Amino acid sequence: MVSPLVIATAVLVVQTSCADRNLAGAIEMPRAHTAYVAGVHVVRTSGGRVSWGRARDLIAYDVLGAHDYYEIHIMRPDGSEDSCLTCGKSGVPQRHNGQPEWHPSGDYVVFQSEQAAHPGRSSEATPGFGRHSDLWLATSDGARFYPLTHGPQTDDYGVLHPHFSADGKQLSWSEMYGAPETFAPKGAGGYWRLKVADFAIDPDGRPALSNVRSYEPAGKALYENHGFSLDGTHLLFSSNYEATKLFQFTAENIYSLELATGRVVKLTQDGYNEHAIVSPNGRKVVWMTSHGNANRGTDFWLMNLDGADKIRLTNFNDPDNPLSRGDRLICADSDWSADARHLVGYVQTSLFHQRGMLIVIDFTDEIARMAGAAAP
Repeated sequence: MVSPLVIATAVLVVQTSCADRNLAGAIEMPRAHTAYVAGVHVVRTSGGRVSWGRARDLIAYDVLGAHDYYEIHIMRPDGSEDSCLTCGKSGVPQRHNGQPEWHPSGDYVVFQSEQAAHPGRSSEATPGFGRHSDLWLATSDGARFYPLTHGPQTDDYGVLHPHFSADGKQLSWSEMYGAPETFAPKGAGGYWRLKVADFAIDPDGRPALSNVRSYEPAGKALYENHGFSLDGTHLLFSSNYEATKLFQFTAENIYSLELATGRVVKLTQDGYNEHAIVSPNGRKVVWMTSHGNANRGTDFWLMNLDGADKIRLTNFNDPDNPLSRGDRLICADSDWSADARHLVGYVQTSLFHQRGMLIVIDFTDEIARMAGAAAP
């Protein structure tokens, strides 16, 4: 759920549509414009939400398929050996399937799947919106599919952003329970709560959720799940619960929720903030923010788990950067490689049409040391 954007770079191939532009080939980012990025590469000119499975060094992502439904694909980090996990599979609804997340074992992928029948439009169930959807689990080879939730087929239900804990024993996600209210500052995107459940595989090999808990730290609002801290005691999320007027994008911030006590810590204060992902060592968080960008585009930044020591990682929206041609660029979902030397990122080209690209950012040794060294 991010604001609109158009991607443009010095190595851009301009398409006939003014709404969507496609990157072509590898991007070289000048070191003069960021001290922390050694290179940027386009691995898919069309792609979506991402998860880097560290157990097998595979990237899962969603992408719009030939029949105008999103499908889940798996590829190597360099884009090779690409295969579709959900295409044509009778075990899962053949509508929108997206927002994949690897289980730490590498044996399973959890994802959102549009209900086979529901009121409203199918476009509301695209992976970035999540209405009319349930959580499903697939084996990594796509041989078996299992529904994890069974929500009502109503206009006020959906799921977003499933994330496993590092030990694979818990699953978190966001659940919609209230339809959008156009003129409500906190309800324009609907009302969503955070969900956490215990996850296990039974002796017959079937997955099950139990001990399901719900969290709404500050009452009715939109709570977007971003996953667990490394030790599983905290949940990162973004929310508009501080909004006091319509379309107050600067009220979207990142927070940390201590699950045992309900204590909330605000981690960001400026601009629009979303998509926080904990680093492999658990000390750092990468997220997207519009802070410091005059055009209100977003870039990737890094901070400590407590919100301290914020640093800018990318400079895509700097008009003096050769990668910029004056259009807004929105860095959205992302995930780390196991050694924290790389980040796979989703950069949307059209929010309205839910289009985007996949890039891999190569970090300098400094970032790898901060985010990838073994935690004490």
